[in-house]
Amino acid sequence: MMEGQRHNAPGGRRRRRNKGRNTQRAAAEPLLIVARRPNSPLLAKPKSRAIAASAAPKPQKNGSATDDENGQPKRRREAVVKDRTGTRIVQRAVGELDAREAERARLLERILLSEGRSAISRAVDTYVEAGFELPVEQEVQLQLLEHVREDRAREAIGNMNALLEEAAPIKKPVLVQRLRRLEEYADEDSTREAAAELRRAIR
Repeated sequence: MMEGQRHNAPGGRRRRRNKGRNTQRAAAEPLLIVARRPNSPLLAKPKSRAIAASAAPKPQKNGSATDDENGQPKRRREAVVKDRTGTRIVQRAVGELDAREAERARLLERILLSEGRSAISRAVDTYVEAGFELPVEQEVQLQLLEHVREDRAREAIGNMNALLEEAAPIKKPVLVQRLRRLEEYADEDSTREAAAELRRAIR
């Protein structure tokens, strides 16, 4: 029995020793884990992205004959240019009309504010020579009765006849005084008769 145990002992120790060595070897072998850092570059190149459907298409080489460099129709662009040109012309014309109207108002005011036959005559002549028509209004026609030219005075008498049929005289004493002067001192008979007839018609 003792000898059998002695023979078995070395073998048993040897098996236990070998078993421990195998365990140490297995534990000593490292494990390989494949991982990638968040900011590290990819080893494989990414595939090219698909072009967005909303991307603008490339311009065709053979463009339309009616399109310009900006891709707008030529007829439409020409129409816009014509409209802008017309607008500038209209604005310039309006400015000229405003200046013309201002000149007319200034000269007309000069006629109404003038006193005496000479001053009234000069103001009326300046207004007419500027290319303006005398308004058929009582205030203006009343001033024309003092013009040194009797044809101007006779024209004013005729206009006053038409105006007094629609409205009463605005300055009756002044009108009667000037008609009486023409009736007495006018050189031409037609002027004196017209002044007397209008004066008698005034009530």
